[in-house]
Amino acid sequence: MLHLDLINTLKDLFGRFDHVRPCKFILIQADSVRLMTQLLQIAHARGVFVSGSFIPTNEAKQLSTAPHFDAPSTPVLARFSLFTGIPDLPSNTPQATPHGFAVRFLIGEDTKTDIICQSSIFFPGATGEEVLAVFRSFKDNTAEEYAKDHPAAASFIHEDRQVPKNFGTESFYSINAFKFVNASGESAVIRYRWIPLSGKHYLTQSELEAKGPNFLFDELPGVFAQGPISFKLVAQVAGDGDVTNDCTKIWPEDRKLVELGTLTLNKVVGEEELPPQKETIVYNVFPGVQGVEPSDDPIIAARAQVYQTSGQTRRDAKV
Repeated sequence: MLHLDLINTLKDLFGRFDHVRPCKFILIQADSVRLMTQLLQIAHARGVFVSGSFIPTNEAKQLSTAPHFDAPSTPVLARFSLFTGIPDLPSNTPQATPHGFAVRFLIGEDTKTDIICQSSIFFPGATGEEVLAVFRSFKDNTAEEYAKDHPAAASFIHEDRQVPKNFGTESFYSINAFKFVNASGESAVIRYRWIPLSGKHYLTQSELEAKGPNFLFDELPGVFAQGPISFKLVAQVAGDGDVTNDCTKIWPEDRKLVELGTLTLNKVVGEEELPPQKETIVYNVFPGVQGVEPSDDPIIAARAQVYQTSGQTRRDAKV
């Protein structure tokens, strides 16, 4: 099965840590030329949970009947993460970027929905099969050759990524498109963006070299001590002719942007506040609430299967 092939290929590449998320990206050398070749993250191994709340805009209610766009405020449990599947990966290494950001909206006792984003707009393949081919090219040490004939993989591999001052000073993007449906039955296809209210701030190379290996995590409590981390949730609305079933096709920047609300994060969530291993949190790319539906992007189903299987493996692992 495709999702099992993806998981096993990732584990073959990076090691089998059944109690954590499978690997995401890997850095390799090729012909004495340093090639940063990054693999799609099935799930981020190293991360930190944070909590806060989300307040929607009136414009969000006009686009979708989703309950978190209708309530005055919704509590959230979010997770910032590094890019690879190495559990103790330093945050000042190139392998750690792009970062991941998953936000769970705790709508009710039995109702929740997630938005899963990363700090890159690129993705290495349009289907689960293409992504698996990228993984296998790394396993076979043929990634450089593969990228020459696959533009999406090349864009993803060669993107120049910077390291932020902290997790709250970079933007995050959903790879997949989703369909909003409003109370009148009208629909719009969108991609999400989280935009930091403090602005985007990145470290220079000298600043990065002066940081400790775990600075993104070690400094986060101090960041919160100075005030909350806040993001605007923005929907980029697809225009006529925009491709919605291929996540490697980037929509033009002149497309309409609609502000959906403000996310305010207040603190790091300690382990004692999280559910036990048998109930470990698994973020889900499927919306699971009215007013938000998956688009026709086939990667959504592939990601959902992998996340579910990976989550069950972590639940079953004895740690």
